[in-house]
Amino acid sequence: METTAKTQVYNLVILDKSGSMESIRKEAVDGYNETLGTIRAAQLKHLDAQEHFVSLAAFCGCGIEMIYDKTPIKDADKLQPEQYEPCCRTPLFDAIGSTIKRLKHDIKDIEDAAVLVTIITDGQENASTEWTGAAIKKLIDECKQDGWMFAFIGAGEEVLQVASTISITNTVNWQKTHQGTQIMFSVSNEASGRFYDKMASADSKHASIEDRRRFRRQFAEEYFDRDKK
Repeated sequence: METTAKTQVYNLVILDKSGSMESIRKEAVDGYNETLGTIRAAQLKHLDAQEHFVSLAAFCGCGIEMIYDKTPIKDADKLQPEQYEPCCRTPLFDAIGSTIKRLKHDIKDIEDAAVLVTIITDGQENASTEWTGAAIKKLIDECKQDGWMFAFIGAGEEVLQVASTISITNTVNWQKTHQGTQIMFSVSNEASGRFYDKMASADSKHASIEDRRRFRRQFAEEYFDRDKK
């Protein structure tokens, strides 16, 4: 097993680019670029303790495009509008299952790896052919045992229901307007910043990898709780 001096932090965003996202295409691009800025700031703040990588999976019925794939944050350029072109349907389960399974495999030999997975969708599952909700739940439950953090940001009243079926408790009900999308990314990025700070504080106190994972599991469930610092 590979041992690293710093915690390797993998930031995976699974972003819906089905046709209904066209109305907020610019806001989605700008919001993701703000997310990159948040990660860059965390890298500078915790330079001695964390090494950040970014993955962006943009999905629609045409397929899943890995715009970034475990890219060091220093090498991640801003997302360009032409890289994000919404179209067709929403294979939500296939996008979640395939990207998480791939990342899990790719980092399996890294001893101290922390993972933050953020799923952003404005619609419900309607096009998956390979993954079911039950299979996604099993996979996420396994990853959570290793200290992975999951957040589900969805539009509409079904957010809690959809997230709960796949074992995600950190949720945001997103108002899919220009202003609502800006607020959504702001809330998500604030939560990420707090998470990086808590992780750095915990890692400085807990020497063993299992203790670090245990602590991450504890505060991962409070990801969006702005009253808990």
